[in-house]
Amino acid sequence: MFTRLIRLKLPFDCLSHQGRCRPSILKLFGWRYPYLDNLPTVIPTSDLKIASQSPYDYENAGFKHEFQFIDVPDFNGQGETTPTPFFYQNLAEAEYVVAMYMYMVLVGYPPEKISILTTYNGQKFLIRDIIHQKCSWNPLFKKPAKITTVDKYQGQQNDYILLSLVRSQSIGHLRDPRRLTVALSRARLGLYVFGRFELFSGCHELRNAFKVFMGKPLRLELVTGETYPSKRRLEAEGKSQNEVQIEDFQQLYKIVQDLLKQRV
Repeated sequence: MFTRLIRLKLPFDCLSHQGRCRPSILKLFGWRYPYLDNLPTVIPTSDLKIASQSPYDYENAGFKHEFQFIDVPDFNGQGETTPTPFFYQNLAEAEYVVAMYMYMVLVGYPPEKISILTTYNGQKFLIRDIIHQKCSWNPLFKKPAKITTVDKYQGQQNDYILLSLVRSQSIGHLRDPRRLTVALSRARLGLYVFGRFELFSGCHELRNAFKVFMGKPLRLELVTGETYPSKRRLEAEGKSQNEVQIEDFQQLYKIVQDLLKQRV
């Protein structure tokens, strides 16, 4: 409807400023808007000597980057599966997302500040099943704020978003840049996307977003020994001795097990 009205030359205003996400995350979807800029509330303080209460001034505790695309290869020779027609699932991504959620909770992130999104209903149900299997036995792990699809989450936001793209053989309906824009613009402070990088980065319609993702490693990078909320300023330079690069979800689960032993 809006597209038709604009094509008919009716007057309109385009979004010019945003006050939701970090400026770095804006780069992932800002190319969709010709003049989109940041409100002062989300711009980090440049003076490191000034004590700040704004979460936009600090890194995400336990993470090297405030956003990242994590490339997820086949697990046991399998990527996407369809148990029934159009019911797409990806076990490796689902396990990785749940391991990430458990890691964040053990680091101290409030579960209500984390939402898990995916592009297909089949994956949503698979993630819910794994969350129930691995987390319901321990009172430390409450449920995240939401486990739902990108389409259902339109118009909502949360501090931290874990996003599973599911597909490993074809792009699917994410080829529509509008759906990708919704998916990448839900997070305020941290966005971690799990998918098959070679597949999605080769899509012409999505190339602008994936050029930004290419600026960071495709393996998850953690900073161990930190707890939420982070005291590491965003502009701080230098490499931490506690940086760890994660190869797969099994390695991340081992870190989760070590953190659990420390808590028990």
